[in-house]
Amino acid sequence: MDHSTIAAIATPSGNGGVGIIKISGPDALNAVANIFCPGRFDKGTAPVAVKDPSFFSPWKIHYGHIADPVENRVYDEVIVAVMPAPKSYTREDVVEIQAHGGTVILESIMSLLLHTGIRTAQPGEFTRRAFLNGRIDLAQAEAVIDLINARCDAAIDIAFEQASGSLSASVEAIQSRITGLMASIEAMVDFPEAMEEEIDTASMIHAIAGTMISPVMDLVWAYEESRSLRDGFRVVIAGAPNVGKSSLMNCISGCERAIVTEHPGTTRDYIETLFHSGGIPITLVDTAGLRIDPDPVEKIGIEKARMHIRDADLVLHVLDACCPVSDDDRAFFEQHPDKVIFIVFNKIDMARRDAALLLPPAMDRAVVLETSAKYNQGIEPLKQKIANAARQLQGGKTVKPVPNFRHKALLLEAKEALSQAIENLENYATPELVSIDLRQAHDRLGEITGSTASPEVLDEIFSRYCIGK
Repeated sequence: MDHSTIAAIATPSGNGGVGIIKISGPDALNAVANIFCPGRFDKGTAPVAVKDPSFFSPWKIHYGHIADPVENRVYDEVIVAVMPAPKSYTREDVVEIQAHGGTVILESIMSLLLHTGIRTAQPGEFTRRAFLNGRIDLAQAEAVIDLINARCDAAIDIAFEQASGSLSASVEAIQSRITGLMASIEAMVDFPEAMEEEIDTASMIHAIAGTMISPVMDLVWAYEESRSLRDGFRVVIAGAPNVGKSSLMNCISGCERAIVTEHPGTTRDYIETLFHSGGIPITLVDTAGLRIDPDPVEKIGIEKARMHIRDADLVLHVLDACCPVSDDDRAFFEQHPDKVIFIVFNKIDMARRDAALLLPPAMDRAVVLETSAKYNQGIEPLKQKIANAARQLQGGKTVKPVPNFRHKALLLEAKEALSQAIENLENYATPELVSIDLRQAHDRLGEITGSTASPEVLDEIFSRYCIGK
């Protein structure tokens, strides 16, 4: 592990009322002592830095100024907070300088710190040090970025629960059961004569299925049930060209996000926008019109539309209320039997009320709504239906603990290894093969908490963090 002292601006870029610079490492106190002048500063006098790191009392706020004593230049009025090891975020000496939030001010203070011999932190390096120093495990470290990126209160609850260690506790409990079974199997390998009478294949299979695979799959299902809270509920607007999809998107989102013209095929690529309804983040995706024999550019957009439809939580299948339902519309519905689809009859202001809105029997299962994007009619009921669908998908509750996608993939790999162990037991394979399967499952779960994660995995995870975290 790198034991150098690091520093970074911990607040977002741009100007603001307050800006924070964080320093962590063995020379943190010494670096700040060389540029911190305590108390009030009288203009016309030379700034005097404290120099001595013992000046700073732990867990107290120190008022003063940041200055360059060599050039006799004062940069800003600040307060300094000192958090000595091991009771800090990184379990190293940590100092925070709270200055005014101007970009130039903060960069000037950073420059002074760098001249004392410390270096700029890499993305996520503070949290990485917290992990490497044993303050948190990898799942808790990932919860930090989930907490920062949370889009609603429920997502905050999920991230905070993970940060508290609930997911790690569940994973480690499964690992402990695997370790116990591995110990028994390895005893069979080492002492076959002594253990022969105690081999109970049926009990082992029952233990793997009930106390290992079952809780692993509970965590996978928790991810699926709460995915929309973490990633946002995805609503895709689909349909033929010129039925008013882009106009509908603008009405729902409340902004002119998509270009609207009278010519069909205006949308060649997908367009996304985010809005909140009922406290749930909803990603709305407008897609290219679905039709036969498009031009080459439009064809690419249609392929992307189909991709987004496959990934959607809800599809708004927009129809022209002025026209009868076409064979293509009916085929679209039949091609997506497992999708939640709302049929939206748009342009209702222009429709005849006799035959145009009739649906064929194959489409009877769909929720049907009527809108006029031109006159903003039916938009609020549509938004309410979308919010209800989002709440219904999450089941009205949050299952805790909740893994992220990386965790889900590792859980499924662990499940496959455990299933292979059962298969080997059923086929009377040698204990060594069963032990290998159990070890693989144990290691995949260890990648969740970080106990078996490679440096490459850590690099990839922490590269997603901002520099100051």
